[in-house]
Amino acid sequence: MTMRKGFKVMSLLVIFVFAVSLAYSQEKKEGSGDGITKKADGSYRSAEYDQSNRPEDDYLAKFHAQDVVDDLIKRNMDELYLIQVIVSNNSGKGDWNTKFKEQQTQYKKALEQYYKRNIIYASDYMKKNQVGIREILGLIIKDYTAQCDNLLNEAAGKVLELHMDPSTRVNPDKQEQLQNNHVRLRVAYGQLDDAAKAEREKYLAGAVYHLRVARAYAISILEDLAKDKAEKDSISKKYQVEKADNLNRVFNEQKEEKKQ
Repeated sequence: MTMRKGFKVMSLLVIFVFAVSLAYSQEKKEGSGDGITKKADGSYRSAEYDQSNRPEDDYLAKFHAQDVVDDLIKRNMDELYLIQVIVSNNSGKGDWNTKFKEQQTQYKKALEQYYKRNIIYASDYMKKNQVGIREILGLIIKDYTAQCDNLLNEAAGKVLELHMDPSTRVNPDKQEQLQNNHVRLRVAYGQLDDAAKAEREKYLAGAVYHLRVARAYAISILEDLAKDKAEKDSISKKYQVEKADNLNRVFNEQKEEKKQ
């Protein structure tokens, strides 16, 4: 009788040790590569956090985290694509490209946790990704705003020259040209104002789109008011990258050369 009890106890101990070992092995396997491990209670731990800053992992936290991920999973991807196009068209901005690569990696990291159904850390990584994306967009907005200011000042000067030209008053074609470009200039400056408003309201991608429209109008004014075809072609070539970027396209110089 005593031997049977001893055998049962030993069996239970073996089963317990095996179960603990299996759980530990599974936990280690699930956490491999990303520093995140899954506990027996279904919660997660990350080497990046300690008990003072680890995200909440209860039911309510998961509910809110799901809303965050549902919102940012598409928004971050769309904004990363926008930044990728801009970075490709601004090869001289090495710091933009470096920051873009960092946020691209951060997005992949967040997406990996999302597919593992670790919604808490997916949400945390997505929010950090959004902060990084906004930093890059802020740099782009500052650069594009300065560029638009210069282009619109030049375009306004051309419109003023046409307005002050005595022949404009007696030439119907020049009168129409003046009116058309006057409207373009007003729309362009309106887009510049809309970009500033969008930036204040934290809609940074929208600010970039407004600045692109402003830039497109400025370039079209300079092309239209060129003295001759040679000058118009020169302006078009000078701003060919910007014109592709305005359409959210990556300019490919090799393809353009083949067309010619």
